[in-house]
Amino acid sequence: MKKFKLLLLVSLFPIIGFAQENRPHECKADEMMKKHFVLHPESKAEYENFEKYTKDFIKKRGSNKNSLNNTINNPTYIIPVVFHVYGESQSNVKVNYQKVVDLLQQINLNFNGINTDSNTVDPDFQSIRGTLSIEFRLAKIDPTGKATSGVVFHPFKGGYGNGGGYDAQIGTDAWDNTKYMNVYIQNDLYANKDLYQSGVAWYPDSYMTSVNTARVVYNGRYIFNAAGTVASNEFSDTFTHEFGHWLNLQHTFNVPCSTANPTNDGDGVADTPVENTSSGLGCTVGNNCLGQKVNVENYMGYNGSSGCYKMFTNGQVNRMLAALNHPSRMNLWQPANLAATGVANTPPRLTLSNSTFTENLNNNGAVSLDGTIASAPTSTITLNGATFAVPNGTTLTTGTHFTSSLPAGQTAAIVVTSPTTATLTINGAATSHPKSQVLNSSITFLNPAITGGVTSLGSTTALALTFSYKDPYKIVTGTPLESYANPTPTTVTTNSGATWKYFIINPELSDDAGYGAWYYGANQLKLETYWKGLVCQTGTRNISLIPSCTTITNTNNIGYPTGTPGQLDVYTPTYTTWSGKTAYVGFRNQFEGYNINGYFKLIVGANGSGYSVTEFAYNTQPSGNITTPCASSSLSTSDVDRTNSETSIYPNPVSDVLNIKTKGKIKSISVYDMSGRKMNAKVFGDKVDVKHFLSGTYLIDIETSLGKSFQKFIKK
Repeated sequence: MKKFKLLLLVSLFPIIGFAQENRPHECKADEMMKKHFVLHPESKAEYENFEKYTKDFIKKRGSNKNSLNNTINNPTYIIPVVFHVYGESQSNVKVNYQKVVDLLQQINLNFNGINTDSNTVDPDFQSIRGTLSIEFRLAKIDPTGKATSGVVFHPFKGGYGNGGGYDAQIGTDAWDNTKYMNVYIQNDLYANKDLYQSGVAWYPDSYMTSVNTARVVYNGRYIFNAAGTVASNEFSDTFTHEFGHWLNLQHTFNVPCSTANPTNDGDGVADTPVENTSSGLGCTVGNNCLGQKVNVENYMGYNGSSGCYKMFTNGQVNRMLAALNHPSRMNLWQPANLAATGVANTPPRLTLSNSTFTENLNNNGAVSLDGTIASAPTSTITLNGATFAVPNGTTLTTGTHFTSSLPAGQTAAIVVTSPTTATLTINGAATSHPKSQVLNSSITFLNPAITGGVTSLGSTTALALTFSYKDPYKIVTGTPLESYANPTPTTVTTNSGATWKYFIINPELSDDAGYGAWYYGANQLKLETYWKGLVCQTGTRNISLIPSCTTITNTNNIGYPTGTPGQLDVYTPTYTTWSGKTAYVGFRNQFEGYNINGYFKLIVGANGSGYSVTEFAYNTQPSGNITTPCASSSLSTSDVDRTNSETSIYPNPVSDVLNIKTKGKIKSISVYDMSGRKMNAKVFGDKVDVKHFLSGTYLIDIETSLGKSFQKFIKK
C-alpha cells in the first residue's frame, strides 16, 4: 500500500500505479544530467559553452527549413550503433536480434519523418514539422576488427540508468564511444527493483565519451507490444524520445508554464511552446497558460505514454544538427569511422547475422539464439566482393579452412550454401564455463576457405562470437526481509495492532520482490502482491491453502490482482478456509525475466485475527516446480535408511558431482534438504550434479531394482 503510493508520487506519466503496466514511467534525463554536472563541473561548463554554439549555429541557418522529402535510403548522417542486451527475457518480453532490427528501423522512420502516422500530424503543427536525414545502423565490425551483428547479450543486470555509481561497469562493457553509439537494454534501469521505468539518456558530453559512459538506456519490456512479435510504434516512439536526448534535445516541458516568463524557452527551441504538464491534454491539442497551442505530438513532449508521438519540429532538427557537430558526436559519422565499423554504404567483405549465443533453458551448457530452445543455433555468414573456394554443400574443416576459440565442449560447423553464403552452427555443450558471465570467442578463416585467400576479405577475416551462460538453477529459501534498504530477516505479522507490513523476499531476485501483509479490518486479511500472481481458487480472489508436501507447478491457477492496490484475500467473512491454519501460499514471480514458482509459509489466526509470514522459497528455474516442506518427513542427520546395502554414494563430502554405485538398475533419484524440501537436482544416469547446492547436509533417496536407499551426504 505505502510502496504503491510512493511510486505514484514519482511517476511522471498519467498512469494508475502498476495496473496499466504497459505505461512507462518518467524519463530522468534532466535529473541524471544534473547529477553528472555536480560530479563533473567541467562538463557543465562545456554544456553551457555548447549552448552558445548551438544558438549561433541555429541563427546562421536562418530561415532554412528541413525538407520533408528526405528518404531513409539516402541519409546524410549515418551513426554506428551497438546494442548491449542484459537478459534475453525482460519482464517476459523476449529481446532478440530481429526485434532490435525492427526497433531501429522504426526509430529511423521517425527521425526521417516517414513514420506511418506522419500524415496525421495535426494541421496546427504541419508547417513546423521537421525531419532529420539520419540513419542509425547496427555495427558490422567490432572494436577488434571482427565481424559482428551489433547486438551483444550479457547476463541479467540493472543500474545503468544511474549516474556515477555504475560508470566502471559501463565503461568495461562499452564499445569505444568515439566510434559507436552505445545502447543498453535493461529491465531494472536504476537497480531499485522498479521495472516500469522506460528509459533515460545523456546529452552530448566529452568527458562521458572519453571514459566510455555516453549512452542510451532503455527497458526491454517496452520495446515491443503485448504480442511480443513486432515493434510497437508507441514504445519505439518513446525510444525515439531517448535518442532525441542523445542528440541534445530537451523536454518541451522543461520549465513550468508561467505568464511571468512569457518566453518559456526551457528546451532551447523557439518553435516548441512550453507544455503545461498539469493540463492533462493527452492527445487533444489545447492551449498552455499563455494561450499557445501545445504540440502534444512532439517526440520530446509529455504525452508519449498516451500514444501521441509523431513529429519533431524544424527548431529541434536544427538543434540536433548542431549536436552532430559536438566533439563527442562528430567522429561517429565521419566516412573513415563508417568504414571501420562496417556501416558504410559499401558493406564490409565479411558479415554475420548473429554473433551472440545464449545458454538455453536446459541449463546444461548448450546454447541457442534466444536462450529458449534446445536445438543447435545457426547464423548466416555472408561474403561481399569475395567467394568461398569450395563447392556448395561443403562442410569446412577445422584447422584447414578456419580456426576457432570456443568454450570447451562446443564446436562450430560451417556449411557453404552458395558462393557467397554459409551457415554457422554451434553444437555441443560447454563442459566448464563462468556462471552468469560472457565469454568472447572467435572464428578466423584461413586461405583455403576463400577464393584468392583471406586477403580477399580485406581487414576483417574473423567472426566475433559471444557466449552468455546462466547460473545453475537452484531452490532459494529464506525468511522475509523488511525492505531493500534494510534487508533484515523478520517474521512479518499483521493484526489489529499492526495493520500493514511491507516485506520483500530475497533481494537477489532480479525482478520485483516486494509484498505487503495487510490486516484490512475485522475478519479480513489480504496479501498485497503489487500485481504479481498467487495461487488462487479459480474465478475468485481467494488465496488457495496449499498443504505441506505439495508441488506447485505452472498448472496451478494463478490469480492476478486487479485494481488498487493489488491485493488478494487470505481471509474474508465468506472465505474462512485459513482460520487457525498453518500452510503455504504459492506465488509466481520473475527471475531474470522468466516466470518462476515459489511459496510463502503463513500462520493464520482463528477467525481472521491476523497472520504471519515466516519463510519463503522459490525455484530459479523458469517455470520449474517447487514442493512445500513435507511435515511428515522431519528429516535429520540420523534419518539414514539403508534398505539396499548394494547401493553407495561417493565422494562424501562432495563438491560438484555425487556418484552412485549400485548393482541394481536405477529407477529414481530424489534429493532433499534437512527440512524435507525437495531440491532441484540434475541427474545424469548414475551421477547427480550438486555443484549449485549451498553448503550443508542433504539426503538422497535412491530407488533401484534391488530396493530403496536413503542416505545423507555433505555438500562442501
